Order: sequence, then structure tokens, then C-alpha cells
Amino acid sequence: MADPFAAAFARIEAGDLDGAEEVYRQAVRDGAQDPLLRMCLGQLLMLRGDYRRGLPLNEFRPLSPVAGTRWRGQPLKGETVLILGEQGFGDNIQFVRYAEPLARRGARVVVGCQTGIGRLLSTAPGVSQVVESGQGMDRPDLVIPLMSLPYVFGTTVQTIPARVPYLTAEPAAVAVWRERLSPYAGLKVGLVWGGNPEAAYDARRSPGLDPYLGLLDLPGVTFFSLQKGPAAAALAGRSMPANFVDLGPELTDFDQSAAVMESLDLVISSCTSPAHLAGALGRPVWVVLASFPDWRWLLEREDSPWYPTARLFRAGRGEGWDPVLGRVRTALAALAAPSP
Repeated sequence: MADPFAAAFARIEAGDLDGAEEVYRQAVRDGAQDPLLRMCLGQLLMLRGDYRRGLPLNEFRPLSPVAGTRWRGQPLKGETVLILGEQGFGDNIQFVRYAEPLARRGARVVVGCQTGIGRLLSTAPGVSQVVESGQGMDRPDLVIPLMSLPYVFGTTVQTIPARVPYLTAEPAAVAVWRERLSPYAGLKVGLVWGGNPEAAYDARRSPGLDPYLGLLDLPGVTFFSLQKGPAAAALAGRSMPANFVDLGPELTDFDQSAAVMESLDLVISSCTSPAHLAGALGRPVWVVLASFPDWRWLLEREDSPWYPTARLFRAGRGEGWDPVLGRVRTALAALAAPSP
């Protein structure tokens, strides 16, 4: 049997989503046992907006063994439910919004997460306690993997819990950063151009610094790099203009990043955790996306049902990043233009 993953991806690259869907379905009909086939089919359906059929298939994604009794939607009367964080920081930021409806069902909600993001997630409505990796806690009554929550709640594109902000920056840190950035003139815009390079699809989602450089000569704008991780190395040895300020080394955790975002007028980001953070804070964020992005960004729309303050700039099929950032530049020039 030909590799169905390669065959489906080739059809996706060619813009034939119906064909890609059929490849996955045929592989399942032929008895293929790899659960990732079902997961990929589910994520393709969700990319196309079909959460009803896609979310159940996303339950085939790889998961660490879950110790304890799963919550599958049964009635709650004060039980402690542990939400098990999974995947990347952005996923935890995006889906912690489900703590509130879970609490409304009658749960005491505990969120498990990676080190360094606990305080921020603790500000989400409905969260009673956050436990970072390595911290102990009493045995919960029930557990649920974080990204199973949309499935259990029967989420559709129309019923996404999209009220923002649902995360809150630390007020003292916000005050410090607002004072720090107050001398800079004009529109204050944060930039992020790369995600975690260990992600399998990072080369497709991350433009890198170079396509952003065409933004920097816009008058009336000061740009602030919020870039962390290996992608920040693109600045090494590079001479940047006076209206570009690298804040990356000072952003030691998500609390600092959140406080800076509260002090900016806009964040422009690739598909990575700062885009989710800005959206969860209710801050204006422009997200630059590949032609066929991660499922959560859907297709053929400039808005996001997950983040009402987001505007999406998409690459056309076969289009590189330069035209995408060119459209960002046009929109940013209009935003920065003096009022008549």
C-alpha cells in the first residue's frame, strides 16, 4: 500500500482537500491500523470547519497514559477534575478557556501544565488550582486531557467559547512595561517570526525574520521583537534600524510577554504561542499563516472564531512569505497613517 500520509499531503499541497480526505478514508476502509490516520483525517475535517466529525477522530492523537477516571461529560457535583496539559504552550493557552464551562458544570478545576506558564493560566475563569510539572497534588476525582475538552463539550465553529480576554497579565508588570515603553513614539508593534523548530511542521508555519524586514521602514511605527528561542538567533550580528528594539532577552517567562503585549498597540506573529497569548489577552494580533495552516485557523477567512481580536493573513497556494508580509505592510501602513 502506498504511503497514505504522503499521498494525502501531496493532494493538500495541490489544493485538493477532497482528494486528501478520500485518501485517509480509503486507508481506514482498507484496514490501516495506524491511529494517526484517523487523527489526520479528523484534523483535515476540522481545518474545513467540520468539528462534528473531526473532533471525535482527533481523540486518536498520541496521548500519554492517563491515570485515573476519565471525565467524559457525566454530571458533576463538586468533584475535582484535573485537566491534563498536552502538546505546546500555545495549545495550553488556547484550550484553558474550557475551564470556565467545566466549572459551570459543577467541577473544581485543576489545570496541569508545563513549568513557567502556571501563574498565567491560573487567571483563566473557572480555574481553582494550577499544578506545574514536578509539583505534587492530591489525587483528583476525574481527569481529562486538555484537547479532549472541545470534543466532550460538543464544540462547533459556531459554539466556540470565544469571550476574551480570558487570561490576565500581572498588573504590576504591566505598569512597569508601560512606563518603560512610553518614550517610544508612534504605533508600538510586537513581532514574532518563528516557533519551536522541533515541531514537525515548523518549517511550513514560520516565515523567519527576513520577510518581516520590509515592514521596518514604515514611518510612525516602533517595532519590538518578542521573539524567543532559536529563531531569535536571526538577529545575531545583524544591524537593525533605530525603530527596532529587541525585547526577547528580557522576556523571561509568559508573564513578562503578557505584560509587554498589554503595553503594545498590535502584535504580528507567526502560528506559535505568542499569537495565542495575544488572542487570549484580547489584544489586537495579526497572524501570518501558510496556505494550509494548522486546523485551528480554518480556511478562507480573515478572522478567527477562537480569537475575536485576531486578523489572519494567509499565503495563497504556492505563494511564499514575501507577498503575505507585503499585505501586512499595506495594512500596517494604513493603521499607522496620521488621521486626516
